[in-house]
Amino acid sequence: MGDERRRRLLVVEDSPMMVRMYRMVLGPRYDLAFAADGAEGLDAAARDPEVDGMVVDINMPGMDGLEFTRRLRTELGMSVPVLVCSTEATEADQEAARAAGADGFLPKPWKPAELLAALDERLGGGAG
Repeated sequence: MGDERRRRLLVVEDSPMMVRMYRMVLGPRYDLAFAADGAEGLDAAARDPEVDGMVVDINMPGMDGLEFTRRLRTELGMSVPVLVCSTEATEADQEAARAAGADGFLPKPWKPAELLAALDERLGGGAG
């Protein structure tokens, strides 16, 4: 049946409530790792360069999600799909996310089906 490994996602999110939501929605389909800010996220990404995708908030203490994404692309040279999920969802915010290297943008609050569809689109289909 091919590769049985579940896809791995790194979620960079500082809100405990959102972390619980990601666990509920994504946990059944993906192996999840979490980081509470951009600096922790970069450390986690460096430790797991084979991660399949990332979900990143913008507004976090310390290093925000845009800086995290820029540094992921430039310093770590990772081309893994990055989906930004944020309440900061103006057209300017979305353009800033694209300019930082994000592959997609999903405004919060999202519906579970929207999040799963956005990840499927970026990861090339269903998850293991």
